[in-house]
Amino acid sequence: MRGTPSTVVASAAACIPHPEAYQQKMSWGSIKKEFGVPLDTGRKKLSRGSASRHVQGSKESSTTRGKSAEQGRKSARLEDEMNNEHLRKLQQIFEEADEDQGGGLDIDEFRQAMRKIMGEGMVDDHELAIVFMKVDANCDGTVDWDEYLSYMLFEYQERDLMSNLFKDIPFPRPLREIASNHRDTITKVAFYQTISHRHGAIKEEEHGGRYISVSKEGVVNFWTTEMHHIRSATIEQPREKTKPMWLTDLVCMSNINMISISSTERDISFYDVNASKFDKCFQVSGLEYPALAMDYWFDKADMNNAILTFGDSGGGVSAIIFTEALGSALFGQQNAKSVGSRRVPFPELLRGTVKGVKAVRFSPLHDDWVRKVKYCDNLHSFVSCATTNDTSLYIGDLEGKKSGSFFKLRKGVLCFDYCKDNNIIVTGGMDRAVRIWNPYVTTKATGMMKGHTSAVINVVVNGPHFQIISVGKDKGIKVWDMRDQTCVQNINPRIMNLGPHLINTVCFHAKTGSLILGTNQLAILEHKWEVEGEEDEVTSHNKPVTEAIYNSLFNQVVSSCHDSVVSVWDIMTGLKTIQFANAHKYIEKGVEKCAEITAMTFDPTGRRLVTGGRNGTVKIWNFNNGACLRELEVFDSFEVTGIVVPRQRIVTAGWNRRITTYIDYDDDDDSRQWEVKHKEDILSLAYYDPSILATSSYDGDIYIWSLETAHALCKLNANESANAQSVGHTATSALMDRQESKQSFAKNEGSITKLDKQLSNMTLSQYKEGYGCNKSDDDDDGQSLRLKSTQESATADDLDSLTTARQYSASSLPAINTKSRNSVIDQTYSTADSTSRPDSRAFVTDDVDDSNSDGSLEEEGLALKNMEGKSAEFYIDADNYDEYSRKHEASVDKVLFLQTRPNDKDTATLMASGAEGWVRAWSIHHKGGLLGQFTASHKPNEAVVAMTTDSKNEFLITGDTLGYIKVWDITEYCIKPRLRRKASAAYDSMMRRGRFPYTKQSATMKALTKKLDEKILSGFRPPPSTTNAEKTLKWPPKLNSFRAHLASITSISYAEDKGLLISCSTDCSVRLWTICGRYIGTFGQEGGWPKLVEPIEPEDMTRRMPRDVQRVASALTLKVLNGGTRPRWRLAKNIMMIISRNQKADQIKFDSSFDPGQLDGQEEEECKKAARGISSILGKSYKPKTRHKIPPTLPDIKHNQSQVVVYSSLPFTNLAPIKEITMPATLQEMHLRQQQSSADAAENNTSGGKGTGKRYRIQEFLNKQRAVKALSRGKHSVHFASKK
Repeated sequence: MRGTPSTVVASAAACIPHPEAYQQKMSWGSIKKEFGVPLDTGRKKLSRGSASRHVQGSKESSTTRGKSAEQGRKSARLEDEMNNEHLRKLQQIFEEADEDQGGGLDIDEFRQAMRKIMGEGMVDDHELAIVFMKVDANCDGTVDWDEYLSYMLFEYQERDLMSNLFKDIPFPRPLREIASNHRDTITKVAFYQTISHRHGAIKEEEHGGRYISVSKEGVVNFWTTEMHHIRSATIEQPREKTKPMWLTDLVCMSNINMISISSTERDISFYDVNASKFDKCFQVSGLEYPALAMDYWFDKADMNNAILTFGDSGGGVSAIIFTEALGSALFGQQNAKSVGSRRVPFPELLRGTVKGVKAVRFSPLHDDWVRKVKYCDNLHSFVSCATTNDTSLYIGDLEGKKSGSFFKLRKGVLCFDYCKDNNIIVTGGMDRAVRIWNPYVTTKATGMMKGHTSAVINVVVNGPHFQIISVGKDKGIKVWDMRDQTCVQNINPRIMNLGPHLINTVCFHAKTGSLILGTNQLAILEHKWEVEGEEDEVTSHNKPVTEAIYNSLFNQVVSSCHDSVVSVWDIMTGLKTIQFANAHKYIEKGVEKCAEITAMTFDPTGRRLVTGGRNGTVKIWNFNNGACLRELEVFDSFEVTGIVVPRQRIVTAGWNRRITTYIDYDDDDDSRQWEVKHKEDILSLAYYDPSILATSSYDGDIYIWSLETAHALCKLNANESANAQSVGHTATSALMDRQESKQSFAKNEGSITKLDKQLSNMTLSQYKEGYGCNKSDDDDDGQSLRLKSTQESATADDLDSLTTARQYSASSLPAINTKSRNSVIDQTYSTADSTSRPDSRAFVTDDVDDSNSDGSLEEEGLALKNMEGKSAEFYIDADNYDEYSRKHEASVDKVLFLQTRPNDKDTATLMASGAEGWVRAWSIHHKGGLLGQFTASHKPNEAVVAMTTDSKNEFLITGDTLGYIKVWDITEYCIKPRLRRKASAAYDSMMRRGRFPYTKQSATMKALTKKLDEKILSGFRPPPSTTNAEKTLKWPPKLNSFRAHLASITSISYAEDKGLLISCSTDCSVRLWTICGRYIGTFGQEGGWPKLVEPIEPEDMTRRMPRDVQRVASALTLKVLNGGTRPRWRLAKNIMMIISRNQKADQIKFDSSFDPGQLDGQEEEECKKAARGISSILGKSYKPKTRHKIPPTLPDIKHNQSQVVVYSSLPFTNLAPIKEITMPATLQEMHLRQQQSSADAAENNTSGGKGTGKRYRIQEFLNKQRAVKALSRGKHSVHFASKK
């Protein structure tokens, strides 16, 4: 080591920022050089797997920027409270407290050391244990000084990178050019604020106002706040002058609805711009020098008081002070006989001859032109600048009571701005530096920021956001942070397409965040500040989220996305703790790119994170500081879809269709690839303690493996058999399977084509007869049909070859017979007993939109109808439907073991979900098989892609591709009765207290749900006939169902210790819910949420929901998210009841207007009954029809004239005779034949002969055939003649 221990500790303390100075920068190279300590040496080697993390490609959404670092500074963690002295003591204690000389401190020694440093009772034991576990990521039970120091450096470097990454970019949008009619240099762009007088108070409207731009040649333009052009005005040039007049500056006088414009003619003109006016009212003339810079200020408490300050080309500063600005006229009464504007000589103002106006002039203050002037009301002084060395900046009192102060600066000051909030002056000049001055300290600037490559000609201070915007002569723009004096954003001048002129003027609007630039053109840099409440745009990541998992040890949620970014969130507050990007990388054509994170899990201790990428890489991380601990060996570049970490091993699986195991030890790089069994890509991997694995693939195969022997124990596939299939033969690789399929396809190509032609020419009845669709021997009730091969028909191998050929030739799939499909479900339910009948509440989805459901069914039927119309393709009945499902609708996307259940043939220990929303419960016992199955998706044609359960396996939580989360009670589902355990206390509490609002349904809602059950049931495809649906088709009780996202859910995690659900989706958001459906928030939202207090009670939480879900949510989803109440539904119901009562009252009133004396007794009684809504014929069940809406009253007809107007002349044309249409000869012949036939028929009827009637029918049929042929020939001849 090149440095002493004290030097090391001092350097470390300097690099570990205190909460008050968190923005301090760090350089990894300088830290390592300063330390002289090999930080990557020691018991565990920390590789900087994320050292090359770049800012680009990992920027999060605008809603998550800025707040994480801000909240991180406020956290009072133990690591943040340590200072330089603490670290010195800690290093000494590390060396002294190692009692067993083992090279590090164990947990007890670490606790004693930290208590000795921080003081007894100052540190919580739990917090000390958390810090120890974070540092001891390799889980060897000890922590040495190198490990602790490396952890601290890695963590704070990642947090520093994250804080820089999340700093708000002021102008994220590109420059927008604005077309205008300015042809010369634009001298000024100013904002004219609209002021409203309400209830005697003066208030500036937040977004009310206009922009006004003026150019040298005299063109004045008015713009909206979005810079849309309103109107233009032109100031005429003086006729008697030989040189053109140039306009030099403009100021807005909002309190009197005027603007003032200065010119080179040594005058200042005042224009009335109220409404659409642009009238010149006054002109102050007789100035000694032309005014080059102006500033206007008025008192918002008393708008009569205003000050117009201007600096001239002679270096002097003058001011016009108004005390009666709101009077009848600005400069006194105007002569009634005068036409046009009133000319006011400036010497008269200096003498004070004008009432309510006085002027003061300060003799030349500067030796050069005054570049800018500004009045500062809180200083009661004005500030002016010039490009002179001795009089660069001047602060003077208008009343002359105080002596002025000069700021001296080499080459002077070109521009400045004053910040009232922070009481500072910011200057820019020829030396390319931006300086910050204290108005009371003239000798030296308090801060200086360098970075411009040319002179700084404009500066603007954005006080509320502590930012300084500076513009260089080369059109380069920089945004500085006043707090740490660093550059937040640099806009390169190459992208500023504003012509050859300089940026002469800038106008910044703090409320909208827009910066308007003016050369001889106009352009705008826009930025809309974050608005609270826009939660529909809140996202947690920039790309779709792949997984979000909960760590109960640290109370954190770790999420990953396709952008190769890993984010760590605090579950109690929703704030981001740390983030590291570029977790998985690859090189493509010499360019480093990010690989998506596709799988993620924790090790059994919960201290390390294991991630898998799309490029096949697997890495182990200390996720608390972003350090990559180890990168495993890569065998191929296929995507990793599943990772489990059982018993000192790391097991992965993916699209390479094989399982790979690694030894979870740093010094052991031993790895092993298992034999290939799957024929398709592996989609999910699960572990069953102590030594069983399960893998599922796209073709529906689920293989059960032994972790110890690496052999497949059995295969499960619902499309092939309901029993567990033994795996006794030697498996071949996937490539060999593909080659064999292609060879068989080429070999049987001729027979396939022949068979295809035969099938296409068959009718449905011939197909059933030839292929023997008869009842199977074990189907006594005839519920399912099986395909039998006969000697006359094609063999089953030929049919498989045909299916394979169609798959490789990408031909259209055969149509499915919807009638036979639905009949399978109907027959199944008709024969099933009441115990196996599905729960209607569980089968159908709760939030069914009638329109959507009908639409989907109609579209499906239309698609089938269109497929039926293609050529002569055959229908798919029972067995053919199974083949179709096996090939195209069999993927198993998620497998999940129920760890607390024993491996018994009558107990389901494996849950599998996937295509078509099916969730199947399997027993992995060698005598087991499929025990239960049900649909858990919200609608047909959706898949269940996410599942999780609690530690007691009492709840099953599923998520589908439509964004719905459902909670099922599986305490008694597919489990042997004698193996059922007593329910846990948490389960009893939830069920007893009725925590799930979904289960609280009225009788009306239950009836409605039952109807929707029956409606949706027909849309789901039946299970394969091989699954023995009459025994296995059963649903567990559904406890909850609500829509959590608008896009597909990718992962669900259950925080059992807190009763919370974490869901993530392809909509880039990670959201937190209670298990009963109460929405807490989205990770990444501004400021997070109030810290959760344990135990978490949903009743104490505010009822809220994501805005995107609120826009499309159904009644039941709204009920769940609102905690079981429907406040708006009750309001609507009450309104409808009031309207109905009013309508009935109006009807009774209308009926009572009749005179009963005009009716007899019976009619009078009928009238009274009708008024009461009772009919003597229909009885009390009769209800008169009522209108839902009261018809509007029609206006009275107004007669404008008393008699009809007679027109003497109207245009008309003579009536043309209508030509009669002649009947074609063919129709005449047909008409005669019909008459003859009717006559013959009448004759036959009168004769009554039996044989005659038969001959008549034959003759009539022949006559009709001849008539049809003649008609077709006639049409053909007419069509041919028209073509010619």
